[in-house]
Amino acid sequence: MLAQRPQRVHGLQFGRPSPSPDMNDQIPPMYDEADNEFAQDAEEFAKGLDSISFARQTAAEKRADIFNLVDSYYQYAANKVRALRRSQGQLSRTDPRRSSDTSSQDSMDLDDAENAPESPASAENLRRWELEAQTWNMLRRILPLRYSNKNLIKPTRHDVSRFQSCSELWDEFLQSDSTAQERKAILECLQTSADESRTDIDELVRDYQQRAERGDIIAYGWLHTRSAIKMHKNLNGWSGALDPNASDVSHKLKNGSTPIVSQLDPDVATRQNRKLQPQDEYFERAIWLGCYELLRRGRSISEIRDWCVERTEVWRAVSMSAMPLSKDEDESKLASDPLSMLLWRRTCFALARQGGTDDFERAVYGILSGDIPSVEKICDDWDDFVYAHYNALLRTQFDAYLMKRSPPDATATITQTFPAFNAVQFHGDAASAGDRLVRSLETGIKTSAEAKTPMKALQAAIISNNLDQYTYDLGLSLGKLANKDTVSALIPNFGHGDEEIDSAKFVQLKDHTGLRVLVHVYLVISALDQLQGGIQPELSERRRAQENVVSAYVSTLRLTGLTDLMPLYCSQMQGDRAFFTLTRNVANITDQREREILLRLMEKLGMDIAEFIKFQPRSLLQQYPEPEERQPPFGRFTVFSNDQPSLKYGRPLKPDFLGEPPDQLSPVDEHLIQTLEWFLLIDGLWHEVFLFGTAIYKRFLKQFNFHAARALSERLRCSEIFKRKAGIVYSDDSDVSWFEEVRASAAAGSLEDNGLGAEEIAAAQNFFEMECLVRALDTMETVASSELLAHDPTEKVGRDFWSHVIHELKSLKSFMRPILNNWLMESIEEDEDFTYLRDAYLPEMIIGYVSVLHFAGTNISRDNLLECMELASVIAKKDADVAAVIMKAGRMKELVEGFANCSKALAISTDKKGTGAINSKRMMREHGWTRELWSVKK
Repeated sequence: MLAQRPQRVHGLQFGRPSPSPDMNDQIPPMYDEADNEFAQDAEEFAKGLDSISFARQTAAEKRADIFNLVDSYYQYAANKVRALRRSQGQLSRTDPRRSSDTSSQDSMDLDDAENAPESPASAENLRRWELEAQTWNMLRRILPLRYSNKNLIKPTRHDVSRFQSCSELWDEFLQSDSTAQERKAILECLQTSADESRTDIDELVRDYQQRAERGDIIAYGWLHTRSAIKMHKNLNGWSGALDPNASDVSHKLKNGSTPIVSQLDPDVATRQNRKLQPQDEYFERAIWLGCYELLRRGRSISEIRDWCVERTEVWRAVSMSAMPLSKDEDESKLASDPLSMLLWRRTCFALARQGGTDDFERAVYGILSGDIPSVEKICDDWDDFVYAHYNALLRTQFDAYLMKRSPPDATATITQTFPAFNAVQFHGDAASAGDRLVRSLETGIKTSAEAKTPMKALQAAIISNNLDQYTYDLGLSLGKLANKDTVSALIPNFGHGDEEIDSAKFVQLKDHTGLRVLVHVYLVISALDQLQGGIQPELSERRRAQENVVSAYVSTLRLTGLTDLMPLYCSQMQGDRAFFTLTRNVANITDQREREILLRLMEKLGMDIAEFIKFQPRSLLQQYPEPEERQPPFGRFTVFSNDQPSLKYGRPLKPDFLGEPPDQLSPVDEHLIQTLEWFLLIDGLWHEVFLFGTAIYKRFLKQFNFHAARALSERLRCSEIFKRKAGIVYSDDSDVSWFEEVRASAAAGSLEDNGLGAEEIAAAQNFFEMECLVRALDTMETVASSELLAHDPTEKVGRDFWSHVIHELKSLKSFMRPILNNWLMESIEEDEDFTYLRDAYLPEMIIGYVSVLHFAGTNISRDNLLECMELASVIAKKDADVAAVIMKAGRMKELVEGFANCSKALAISTDKKGTGAINSKRMMREHGWTRELWSVKK
């Protein structure tokens, strides 16, 4: 459905922004690498969104399509992460090149890449994509759970069976508890992210291994402590197991002043309250750090066992094997006895709180037991803290489930004897545990700064199931930013002053990539809510605030030249907001082909293009109303200079009386004219184009905005509308008789095949009449400038000059005919604005026209003076409409003086030869004129 665009990758052309009216289209705009990357990403995400078709689909099929869309977004982000890591010499744990031959050329290239300095920009780009991939991964795991068919949740069994294993109970537990499913999904997401993005475990423990002073030996336990014990045995003649309480052992078995352990079993340091050799303490910390990272990254129990076996520490793997909660792995190997599971968890809790010699050891048992404080001690970032809490909540939930499914007497003995940490009770209300957790992280010393970044704030909303409030707050934040300096109609400020929004937590308007992520998250959630019946048909203010992110993204697409993607996102908005957003963002698209492409895209998306075209001028006129106070119509402008009249030239006109043309129109005026140009791109809308065209003409003329009115008359001629919409073509529309011919033909019914009747002509008449006024003013200004040149004795004017003046004079006479004949007196509906315009323009136009005829009569042909006398007789008729307006303006005296001056000039003038005078024999015959009547004979 998307239009094909010239694409470019790695610096080649991808597309171009809509040019401004004065932009040289031959010069392609320049793009930097970030723009290219954003364009590619935006295109791919739009293709995914556009590919969803809801036609003739059930709710379940629609929901499945949305879930597949989210999964595709995750795969795209994950691929970007992998590509960036390869380009920077980094490989994830799962990359097959890790296990390849290190002597290969690829490996050597990789070594070179790893040694190359990493730029801050590339590191930041990688981190940004890692966060995005994590966000989409979180959504793809959680959304199917939150928006699934509720009937799919299996009921809990109520019988207690001694033959059920923990694996079976775990499966039942997850199937019966949607909250547990979500927490498991969040844990898996955090584990996957850690496994992909964290430093390799062997690299992490390397420093401790070096401090352990054992070279490349990673196995065989506490080598230095074993050697020390063996040495003391040899020196003191001891044999067998040493008793740490024996006086000689207690005094002699030391490292300096520090007592060292006398035996080598795993818990000896805790039991004897003695130390290992310092080197072995580093070795011990390296082992426990590795175990913690294995659990934190969600490695399978087989991977944990292999890692421990390699270091001859298999007992550690055994201690973690009961329930490691590995990512993407069913817990099919859980201990078969539920009571053993309950007891194992409590044993781990005791070790987390009271045992161990290292924080990492206690954190390992804290993870296994579902403890929080012991794990939080070594948490470094936001993800670690969320993992610690959700791990504890999930294990506590399962512990409670096991107790319900086990014999009461047995569970009572265990719980009374061995305590365990209750994370559910620690967080209070289970329904709001996630919300309270993410809020606490915003104030935590280690997590506050990270928690207030836009992407973590989004993830917090996902985890706490608070996306609706988040998108509302996001809309308020965007509105606040957009209206900081000036009022923005595209991104309104819906805040009422009582909401305290921390804008730093939300994406900024200039963050194009952040807006891309957020707009697609919002559209996905909105579509799912709509399927669930969560969105009301009426468009509430809350919904409009949330749609600010869509509006902001559409503006981003315009700014980055991706205009053909705009209809897709506008079609996702509700009510008039869709048309309004699109209308304001197509303002600078002046190329007709680009406009036609947008209309085709809109039509394929199911948008009503006719309604869109009508909406453009209507909304713009509503948004920018005319001033309520209207100035008196008389004396608002003049076509005359301050020079005194002369017998030869009459009353001089003011050159350039319309004013100096601006370099460009005001944005509102330009946009108003553009909205009318869209009407020519589709069939129909005859009445509408003239309705809005008339309204815009009236707006310009009432404000005496001559340059905008002239631009409208040049870019949207009435004859062009007749040509495009009715197929009626006239080669010269400066001869206004074409309109009367069409009127007569329509009245006779001969234009029915063209879709024109008397009603259609009446709809066009006022538009045509105001166009004639504007073109008459423009032509009169040209004649005024010619008059100035003719007056200047230093200017040499020849035949070409006078030929041009004659041409302009002919056009002016044509345009004046409708003005002199009931101008704006016939309309479909009575309009007082027409009265205002008649009062404002008719007196000045008629008196100015008399002056033009005077100038033409004394410099071109005295036939123009005869026409002036004929004009006097026309105005003097009883049924003439203009005389009343001139009387109302109090300018009848000026008009009479103008006619008197013309009559004097006619009385003494003789035709100049060789000036290209108009042959007026036909006119004289038609009007009964005779020159001799005005000739003065001696």
